[in-house]
Amino acid sequence: MGIFWGLCSVIITSAAQLSLGFAMDNLPPMLQPQQFISAVFSLSVGAFALYAGLAGYLLSVICWHKALHQLALSKAYALLSLSYVLVWVASIILPGWQGTFSWQALIGVLCIMTGLMTIFLGPSPAMRGEKP
Repeated sequence: MGIFWGLCSVIITSAAQLSLGFAMDNLPPMLQPQQFISAVFSLSVGAFALYAGLAGYLLSVICWHKALHQLALSKAYALLSLSYVLVWVASIILPGWQGTFSWQALIGVLCIMTGLMTIFLGPSPAMRGEKP
């Protein structure tokens, strides 16, 4: 169950990050405080995206808390890097996000995935002669 809660946290965090990015593009800059505050308290799409992103982060923390109670920190923390992969892929695939493909980013994603596979698919403590 720990991996389930960890993956829920990663997916919700990724969606929240995309939502906050959308809000940033659709709200006035904070350098214009009056316009920003009125936009935040309006029923605009940008304000909804801001609230959804913040609520997503709150929900993600709850999932993360549950994951940490059931999964080793070394594995749980490694799962967080999956969020970078999800946000990069989503920004490329989703229309209007202006995500760009680059070979350097792809190499970084492959390194993240290799690291995750090493951590999760590596030899178990019993195979290394350690007590589980």
